[in-house]
Amino acid sequence: MKKTLIALASIAITAAVSLQVRAEEPLAPPPEHHAPEFGGDMRHVPPFAGPDFDVINDLEQLRRLYGLSGRPGDIVEVYHEVLDKSHNPTVRRFAYDALAREQLQPADPAAAIATLHASLEEDLERANKAPRFEGPQKPGAPRP
Repeated sequence: MKKTLIALASIAITAAVSLQVRAEEPLAPPPEHHAPEFGGDMRHVPPFAGPDFDVINDLEQLRRLYGLSGRPGDIVEVYHEVLDKSHNPTVRRFAYDALAREQLQPADPAAAIATLHASLEEDLERANKAPRFEGPQKPGAPRP
């Protein structure tokens, strides 16, 4: 019994000393978390590079410059020009949305609603023309 009591006491003292030593150790800094790297440094590449992005970026810069020059209403004509010239769905969607926002600024909700209806009609036409994937056909299977 005495041996067991001495063994338990020595284990308790060793554990207490160990805990005291651990408490006095400085804490290590947390590990750094990095975002996953995707094929190199992406800090200097615009998130959506390409012709669509270039047109949209130009439109945003023009809107900002017209606003700074005190002629914010002039951008409406630019949006109409883009809609007349562009057949790109992404650019057209941006121009329609931006035009509707501009038309709401002087509180003309009827014009903004008409613009968004025109955008909706174009989107519906494009959605109806989009090819539908029906999956691979089995040879000799009747087509619907």
